[in-house]
Amino acid sequence: MNTEGIPNPITGDPSAPAATERIPADAEYWLALTRLPGVGRGTFLRLVGAYQSPMAAWARTDEEWREAGCTRGKLETAGQRATALAWAKGQLDKLARSQWSLRVYGGEEYPPMLSTLHHPPPFLFMLGTIPPGPSIAVVGSRQSTEYGLQVTRQLAGDLAAAGIVIVSGFARGIDTAAHMATLEAGGRTVAVWGSGPDVVYPRENAKLVDRVAETGAIVTEFPFGTPPEPQNFPVRNRLIAGLSSGVLVTQAQSRSGALLTAQHALEQGKDVYAVPGEIGRPQFVGVNELIKSGARIVTDAADILADFGLGRAPRRTATGPVLPPPSLNPVEKRVWEGLGGSPCHLDRLAVSLKMTAQECAAVLVALELKGVVKQSAGKMFTRVL
Repeated sequence: MNTEGIPNPITGDPSAPAATERIPADAEYWLALTRLPGVGRGTFLRLVGAYQSPMAAWARTDEEWREAGCTRGKLETAGQRATALAWAKGQLDKLARSQWSLRVYGGEEYPPMLSTLHHPPPFLFMLGTIPPGPSIAVVGSRQSTEYGLQVTRQLAGDLAAAGIVIVSGFARGIDTAAHMATLEAGGRTVAVWGSGPDVVYPRENAKLVDRVAETGAIVTEFPFGTPPEPQNFPVRNRLIAGLSSGVLVTQAQSRSGALLTAQHALEQGKDVYAVPGEIGRPQFVGVNELIKSGARIVTDAADILADFGLGRAPRRTATGPVLPPPSLNPVEKRVWEGLGGSPCHLDRLAVSLKMTAQECAAVLVALELKGVVKQSAGKMFTRVL
């Protein structure tokens, strides 16, 4: 596939923490042990549990591992250890020249929420610091509609303004909208990558790296040089759910990675929220199925904040103009103001303004011609800010 990866711009900063603060003393064994063929997460955790550290486990032979009940079958790693250790040292050299940190399972900086997962990641590469406090994942389709993007911006921004940490996957579409809305609201966000620390994906989000890491964090369990291959994203989705107290899906097709994130959340005993979508449109089939399966319907940030023991989101300053354009006549101004900051259906707007649908539609056409209102599918109208 076309990875569209580019080198991470955050390297070589003299103000970055010293490598000794970012890399555990026995880091090469944390990495090398997982590089051995046949040593997956489960085997790794058994080895660390039996010998108390990867370094101590590394010092034992394959036969000793089998006798201790840490491995099954005829696992043979002796011929692979030199190669694995060399690879690990190469990774640490790249890590030392970057601003990223290595956080290992059981360490003080390892995210506590991930420690409770079944077979948690042995280590994580992290840029920044995961903020304290309640968190929620906001996820959805890469092929997002304007309505899905608007809803995501509104909900993520309101939740962030109320102090909720927003977790998402840094992908195009809904994920990017969630990260950007959080930052614009002055909130904190965590991005979970499906690629290595030195591969920003998608390319156009390179400008977000610094902004996310400044008050939040970027997290990946994939080593340096890992391209964003398709098989990486289900693994990433598990971490998105793991780092969150719940998952909000704002738009999803029938086969969307966002639905897998929601499934991980359910398996982890967490709440799943969903924004209802337009009936009959394939872009919303997945999210509507979630609701039919029992996901909690969300139409306002307050629906989630109540579950977190918080009140309504504080009023946020709009990022676009707060006053109607001066070219509008009184009726146009009334309809423009009636739209508010979120997408609205023609019939709902007409009822709220006590107008007939025909009268309201005629004014909206005039507003579209003036370039201050945009119509999307399903007779949904949005201000152009």
